[in-house]
Amino acid sequence: MHKKRLIAAVVGGMLAAPPAFAQITISGTIKDGFEMYKLGAGKAAAPAASYHYEPRISDQSSRIIFSGTQDLGGGTRAWFQLDSRFQSDVGGSTQTNTAATTGINLWAGGNTGVGLAGDWGKLTIGRWDLHYLEFILIEFGYAGSLQDLLGAGPMSQVNGSVIANGTRTPNVIMWDSANMGGVTARVAYSTAFTTNLTGVQSSDEGSGKGTNGSKGSALTAAVRYSSGPLGLGASYWTATPETATSNPVGEQRSLRLWGGYTLPMGLKVGLGFDNSQRRVGAAGVNDGDSVTKRSAFMVPLAYNFGSHTAYLTLVKVGKLSGPNAGGPTDSTDATAFALGWEYALSKLTTVGVFYAKIDNEANAAYNFFSTSANGATNAAAGESAAQLYAGFSYRF
Repeated sequence: MHKKRLIAAVVGGMLAAPPAFAQITISGTIKDGFEMYKLGAGKAAAPAASYHYEPRISDQSSRIIFSGTQDLGGGTRAWFQLDSRFQSDVGGSTQTNTAATTGINLWAGGNTGVGLAGDWGKLTIGRWDLHYLEFILIEFGYAGSLQDLLGAGPMSQVNGSVIANGTRTPNVIMWDSANMGGVTARVAYSTAFTTNLTGVQSSDEGSGKGTNGSKGSALTAAVRYSSGPLGLGASYWTATPETATSNPVGEQRSLRLWGGYTLPMGLKVGLGFDNSQRRVGAAGVNDGDSVTKRSAFMVPLAYNFGSHTAYLTLVKVGKLSGPNAGGPTDSTDATAFALGWEYALSKLTTVGVFYAKIDNEANAAYNFFSTSANGATNAAAGESAAQLYAGFSYRF
């Protein structure tokens, strides 16, 4: 990513920036396109009377990032990053709107934090993407939509319920290791993982009095290996919502494993596995009665030839297992695929066309990633969802 130094200040003219600001940089992405989105009857028990296309200009997580470092001596430096997302299709960032897109459109709503770094690694305090984007290294494309990222969509859901927020986790303290012969590691802890600041509301981590407990938290650990054409990774996530209950509804556990290999001809082959569970009811006599779980696999392929790259991702989400708190487990599986092509106009500018589809079985309700960002209608149980997207990405 190309970065530009912020070295000017205007006070009656152009002045040299003070030394404390010499390492501040500005970077970002503007990513927009045209999409045709449509639900289908699929295998729904009670489909809608009719289904129509939802055409829209669709921003895909455009952002501007301010970051900086300062040498503290002894091999240690202070650093910060302020990542603000905005929607180039409908307007800029907001701090007072509490609508569904506020989390997307919030000042400093992206990966934002401050901390220390050195040969020992990097310490972060802030809000950050954790766990759910671990497949990004095997399915990433510049010009596609967020919905094309199936690893962050149906692979990060348990029958439509999102694991690890599907966005930045707030209230985080995190350590990232230095690169150790191709191996990197991450450990992160959140004091209240379900709290996402919207509008002028404050976070709710419990009062610590009576039944308003402060027992909620999230913990994640990941390890990755990269050497030449080979990449491997594993990530574990465990999270409990804020409540006084010992085993509350919404409690989550998730394990994902992935690997990718790029052949000399330019073909990259990947494999991802995710096993996730979510508590759907208060724990009873048999604690397992309220837990639903499933396993899912994905195979992402990418072929680069010159300035062109073609993509194909296949996903299979298995049936729910366990009693599921009395809910159905039959016909709760789903399949999905994404097919795309992109062309690099330059190192910073890419255009592309992508098509993605999810087919739910009768009792499954899986959806694309980040449908709240583009305003798409979520699929109900048994319905299918499809998107055709033509987009443009410029990085700076």
